[in-house]
Amino acid sequence: MRIERAWMIACILGATIAASAVGCGDDPSSNNPTSSSSSGGGMAGSGGTGGDGGMGGGTGGSGGQPPECTTPADCPNAGAANFCGEPACESGKCVRKALQPAGTPLPSQVYGDCLEVQCDANAQPAPVNNDDDVYNDGNECTDDVCVEGVAMHNVQGQGFLCSAAGICNDMGQCVQCIEGVQGCFSGNQTCMQGVCVGINCTNGIKNPGEGDIDCGGSCLPCEDGKTCTNGSQCKSGVCTGGTCAAPTCMDGAKNGNETGTDCGGADCSPCPKDEGCQLPTDCESKVCIDVYCADHSCTDGVQNGPQENMEAGIDCGGPCPNPCP
Repeated sequence: MRIERAWMIACILGATIAASAVGCGDDPSSNNPTSSSSSGGGMAGSGGTGGDGGMGGGTGGSGGQPPECTTPADCPNAGAANFCGEPACESGKCVRKALQPAGTPLPSQVYGDCLEVQCDANAQPAPVNNDDDVYNDGNECTDDVCVEGVAMHNVQGQGFLCSAAGICNDMGQCVQCIEGVQGCFSGNQTCMQGVCVGINCTNGIKNPGEGDIDCGGSCLPCEDGKTCTNGSQCKSGVCTGGTCAAPTCMDGAKNGNETGTDCGGADCSPCPKDEGCQLPTDCESKVCIDVYCADHSCTDGVQNGPQENMEAGIDCGGPCPNPCP
């Protein structure tokens, strides 16, 4: 009886200490399944609390950003690879990698455009003014200059001396004489359209050596349709069947608007190398340097090449060693 009273007192005091204690009134020596189940549930609750902490860690991990790139191919916005730079992937970020120092001129340059293409601070090609890159138009009566990257061909003043004891007129043409300004050196000549001709070239008679009346020979060349005995008497340089013929692109003479023999100008096909030119469009290569068509090259800044093996782009592909981007 005393043992039972002592056990009850212990149960009352122990209830305030542990919620998982053995229920009062139970025999402490008994193996109560209900008590064991209650104790296991308490431990599961503690484990659940730990699980909430793990979920919090997972949420923090989802806040990171994936890398922008893993290879340069993932960086199209960094621009294509060229002489100055190329796209690169560094530490997961797309960047433009410089291959040359800023200010380095590109190997390919256009002749006479008053510009020089250089690598800029962004590792890309960019034009800058180059007033030393002057285009020679082949006319002694113009002053060819570059002014802040712009080509200019200023007409020299009338009276400016040009080759073969000539003189520039007010239209920028080198002539032998200017009526009322500079006459002919020989007393047997007179000035006509800037050319010193024989004094008989204004008498209205077909004199010896002339192809037609007052033309050919020592006079101005005869216009198309005038009579002639040889091509030198004709403006076109072609005498066919006793008549000065109109220029064509197949007559074997440089005439009309041609810049070379049967080539160049607005009417004929472009000229091959070493033929005359005034503009790049006069040449097959699209390159006119010092009034002659240049051969195509892989550094001339234009897309050209032989017909059977044209460049695929400007100075790349085809006959050039550099592939096109």
